Amino acid sequence: MAWLIAAGLGALVSAILLLNLASPRDGSLLKSHARKAPAAAPATDARGAAPTNDRDAATNETATAPTLPEPSPAAPSTPVPPLAPSLPAAAAPPPSGFAMAMIPSGPVNDTDIVALKARDLLIPVAGVKANQLRDCYYDGRSEGRTHEALDIMAAGGTPVLAATDGTIVKLFQSDKGGITLYQLDPSGLYLYYYAHLQRYADGVGEGKPVRRGEVIAYVGDTGNAGAGNYHLHFAISKPVAPRKWSGGLPINPYPILAGK
Repeated sequence: MAWLIAAGLGALVSAILLLNLASPRDGSLLKSHARKAPAAAPATDARGAAPTNDRDAATNETATAPTLPEPSPAAPSTPVPPLAPSLPAAAAPPPSGFAMAMIPSGPVNDTDIVALKARDLLIPVAGVKANQLRDCYYDGRSEGRTHEALDIMAAGGTPVLAATDGTIVKLFQSDKGGITLYQLDPSGLYLYYYAHLQRYADGVGEGKPVRRGEVIAYVGDTGNAGAGNYHLHFAISKPVAPRKWSGGLPINPYPILAGK
């Protein structure tokens, strides 16, 4: 019996010794068996880097996050004005001195005679005097026509002069008038017609402004004047339509040039 008690005590002592050898050195059994909580993963920024403190975190986030533009307020809708209608191309300007249009102004009357006399028209053949003129305005012509012009006799090749300032509006080859020239008065109200010309002066052309007394042509016998019958057929008319240089209302040049 005694030996059983002694054996039990020896086993107990041995168990205590074994337990002391297996326990941690700090002697805390509870501590040796406590499950350590896993360390929390440090917060990372958008790049995956752990900031060191709140200030750095804010700084890093500000520095590295993509900067998006602030949404702008919608611009007020501004109505787009309609496109201006296409305008036709401007017409080419007339030649210098040709801007004055022919102006129809009714039948011939005393006012026209007064206005033309005030123009102080030059006898349009060099060297011819007023007392050499003969009124042949009402003379008959072929086909029952009336002359309606003034024949100013002169040698072939005598210079033909512009009766007044104006613009040459037409150079024309006529069966009856031969080589002809139409000049427009500066007022646009009257046309001067020179016919049976030998030729035009150098530099003469349609649209050319001319001055009173300027040489514009030379006396000839072209058209139906008759060979060797050199003279200038000179007529004055009022246009009946804009830009219509022929077929105007005739005015007798004789009282205007002769001063009667």
